[in-house]
Amino acid sequence: MKKYLFLLSMLCLMPLLPGCGSAEEPKQDSSAAAEEEAAPPAPGEETWGTAPEYNATLITTTPIRYLSVTVGGTEEEANLTWFSPSESAGSVYWTTPEDTGFENAAQFTAEVSASETISGYYINRATVTGLTPETQYLYRVGNEEAVSPSYEYSTPAFSDSFRFTAIGDAQIGKPVEEVDNQKTNWKRVLNKIKYHFPDTSFLVSLGDQINDYDDMEQYNAFMNQPALYSLSLAPLKGNHEIGGSQFSEHYTFPNLSGYGTCDDEGDGDYWFTRGSALFLVLDVMDPDKMDEHKEFIAAAVEANPDARWRILFSHYSPYNGYEEYLENAQTIRPYYLDFTSAYDIDLVMCGHDHAYVRTYFIQEDGSFQEYDSPAVDPEGTMYLTLSSSTGSIYRRPTDQAETAVSKKRDTPEVTDVQVTPDSLTVSTYNAKTWELTDSFEIQKTVQ
Repeated sequence: MKKYLFLLSMLCLMPLLPGCGSAEEPKQDSSAAAEEEAAPPAPGEETWGTAPEYNATLITTTPIRYLSVTVGGTEEEANLTWFSPSESAGSVYWTTPEDTGFENAAQFTAEVSASETISGYYINRATVTGLTPETQYLYRVGNEEAVSPSYEYSTPAFSDSFRFTAIGDAQIGKPVEEVDNQKTNWKRVLNKIKYHFPDTSFLVSLGDQINDYDDMEQYNAFMNQPALYSLSLAPLKGNHEIGGSQFSEHYTFPNLSGYGTCDDEGDGDYWFTRGSALFLVLDVMDPDKMDEHKEFIAAAVEANPDARWRILFSHYSPYNGYEEYLENAQTIRPYYLDFTSAYDIDLVMCGHDHAYVRTYFIQEDGSFQEYDSPAVDPEGTMYLTLSSSTGSIYRRPTDQAETAVSKKRDTPEVTDVQVTPDSLTVSTYNAKTWELTDSFEIQKTVQ
């Protein structure tokens, strides 16, 4: 399957497919020398140019703006959000790759509301349902007044064994004069994800997608990326997105709760499932609502009693290494110790620090247990804080007793998480060279 999806991604570089780039098709050479030359570089020896550029027509070529594809509650769903100048409800038109005219497309009508942040635009939200595993789709959004280009979307296998991809803060716009460079790096990182993980179930962005919550140029740089039109994104709200409803207007979330709301009722904690894993996404931006997250987790766990793995995403990290953030980490730490122990959370993944930290396994009382990889039935919770995904900032962490790995990075990173019924393997890569910088496996034998 991975090989099949990779070949499709390569085909998208040819000019014959609608919505793809117009680069000239390279001449084919069947000689052994040509095949050897075309072989991918060894790990650690890649460049930014190793991954082919994923091409698609940008949404900004039409009156439609800010298209996002976010995770559905299960593998069979996807949530789409877009801005339209039309006050009439738009639809998602969803079909097969061969149906380029959309004559046989399924139609999913959006709920529409006026944007509070972009004058003259209306927010459309629609949930696509009935997706099938390992299937190629073609879609577009809009109505008779304004319609988007068509985009490809592929589903992975629906299985208890799957992978997802995680990145730390993109924070495009920090510093503001580096927006163009950060946009380029972000595109490069997304190309690497499509190249190495064409079968990824979703991409989680651990908060601070942009630096200034109301800066539309920064949102354009983050969202108007061809690869994101074909990836399910699970975004978290970061501290740089506090201040208004821009974050919640741009994304639609599955199983959105009323817990943790910050700026408006459109944000808050949400959850979704993939395979045998339950994913818990916390909105921790309001310090007065930390108690609410335990209630959210309790309700989500009750709704998914058979989940084999419980993985939590949080922008703020209770275990980090950046000195200026240690006070905040220590303040929120008791809450995490409480709900991770009460509900047997296996892994907590965080952003915010712009430095890489992996902890030992933290116990309910704050003590920790060291395990070699693979850790078999470990007691406690492992915390992983990711570095920057664009190079906006890189910080140097200080060593903490609880940390097994604590490193300042100088290049954007990508983390791959592979889940099976009996194992959870986390692998982090230098996005440019694809050097493996850290890896750890958890094994679970108890039912």
